[in-house]
Amino acid sequence: MKNWILIFVVMLTLGLFTEYSFSEEKPKFKVIMSENMLEKKDFRLDINLATKEEMNNNKIGKSYISKIIDYREKTGGFLKIDELKRIKGIGNATFEKLSKKFKIESPIVKKPLYINDANEELLKYYGFDKKEIKKLKDYLDKNRRIDNNIQLMELLSKKRYEKYKEIIKYDKF
Repeated sequence: MKNWILIFVVMLTLGLFTEYSFSEEKPKFKVIMSENMLEKKDFRLDINLATKEEMNNNKIGKSYISKIIDYREKTGGFLKIDELKRIKGIGNATFEKLSKKFKIESPIVKKPLYINDANEELLKYYGFDKKEIKKLKDYLDKNRRIDNNIQLMELLSKKRYEKYKEIIKYDKF
């Protein structure tokens, strides 16, 4: 009886190894490919998602951190790194340093710009130049408000109007 059990165990073991070793089917493995961050050498932060702590750890000055976060909160975020230049206190030299620390990975949608309530800083954040800001402010001082797209088209060039027409709103409801 013991011999039969031993033979059965040996046959069973040989059968498993034979099936595994000589079978035409190869074992199936899931291969997971991932980028090695050390090889990638891209330690830049996503400017739209980076926290204060992450920016601080990346040796970004506290005043710039607060300005970047303020910009994100007011506009909805950065579509391009060049938008850093719109922030007061970030000139070309500072931009060159900061642009090496940031990237844009997460898509954003710009917040609406309520043109009748916007101050100069916010208009600059949205990309208006000094001449356009002055024209808008002069119009608002004289007329108290911009009511519609027709009035806005009179103040901006056609190209600039086309750029802003989707995000500019006239009243908050």
